[in-house]
Amino acid sequence: MVHAVLGIVLLGGIAGWQAPTAPQVAGDWRGTSECLVKDSPCHDETNVYRITAIAGKSYRYKVAGSKIVDGQETVMGPTANWDYDPRTHTLTYAVGNGHFWLKVDGDKMDGGLMLADMTVYRKIHLERVKTRDEGEK
Repeated sequence: MVHAVLGIVLLGGIAGWQAPTAPQVAGDWRGTSECLVKDSPCHDETNVYRITAIAGKSYRYKVAGSKIVDGQETVMGPTANWDYDPRTHTLTYAVGNGHFWLKVDGDKMDGGLMLADMTVYRKIHLERVKTRDEGEK
């Protein structure tokens, strides 16, 4: 009898359990990229990241990054495929000399660029750009 009751309680708990929801990653994000290595060719920037899901590829996103120069978006390089880890809510992308990471927290992302020698080269902070339907910032 005790086992039956315990089984029902456990099953009820499992049935009521819901996996944590992944944050919404796709969208347009805008924010700052701050250089942490002074006396380097790096410059502080305002950035826009346009992130889209890749059809049929769970946890892979296309990311197009731009910087704002004289009030205009200037593409920083080719669109790249980034990986998303649903356990840590983190997007990552390996580059020749290190990797980018962005941790998603609701309508904010924080991360940076870490070089192969573990130097954090850039600190990045982005916020979701709201559409007119959502109420622009």
